[in-house]
Amino acid sequence: MSYKDEFQAGIAFPAGRAGLGADRIVYAIVLTIASLVLAAVSIWPVQALALNQEGGLFETISAAALFVAGLAALWRYPGLSRLYIGLVCLLLAERELEADIYPVDSLPYWVLNGLDTALDMTLVRIALVAIVIGGVVWHGVPNAWHAVKQRAPFFAVFVLAGVLAVVAQVLEEVSGKYSADLSALMRVRFFVLEETLEMFFSIGILASVLIGWPKSDSEETLYDLNPKHRPDAR
Repeated sequence: MSYKDEFQAGIAFPAGRAGLGADRIVYAIVLTIASLVLAAVSIWPVQALALNQEGGLFETISAAALFVAGLAALWRYPGLSRLYIGLVCLLLAERELEADIYPVDSLPYWVLNGLDTALDMTLVRIALVAIVIGGVVWHGVPNAWHAVKQRAPFFAVFVLAGVLAVVAQVLEEVSGKYSADLSALMRVRFFVLEETLEMFFSIGILASVLIGWPKSDSEETLYDLNPKHRPDAR
């Protein structure tokens, strides 16, 4: 078994192999910090606006978290059926950044503009859709059910991140629909809350990737299970 396989197997089900006391403390601290940040941007939305502008700190953190999550997923979850995990993270990272916020002659503009052009190609879109849908059907759904049964911590974090993304989208829809009825301050508050929740979503996705996606029974090969092939077996 390679080092990467040992690393994956060792953290696949941390909740079942170690006490939850330390984990709960970490989760409580993270949720407390997140709640304080949300409270701060709600109370001082105008001051927080500088952090939430295009290319600002929060958007940069969102893109960086998703980019790292994509690279980590590509390394930790090889194979065509699991390629969609890293691919979706990288696509979301690309979506967070706009080429127009960078100088035309800069490297970030060149890279992002090139990616936008490539993603507009029909064949590229078809290939991406096929990889994502195929991965979700053959790997995502079965392993999600496996994770629910095992009460895998990563899945709880993943679901929470998804809820934050939905709430952020709802705030965007409400703000757009009732913009004329909202005060300028309330529109700013909705905007900074939306961007902050999107940042938390990105961080949550990164956390779920790093915690570990559990292997299903079908992914456990005889090679992995044979003690002769495990240098650390006793």
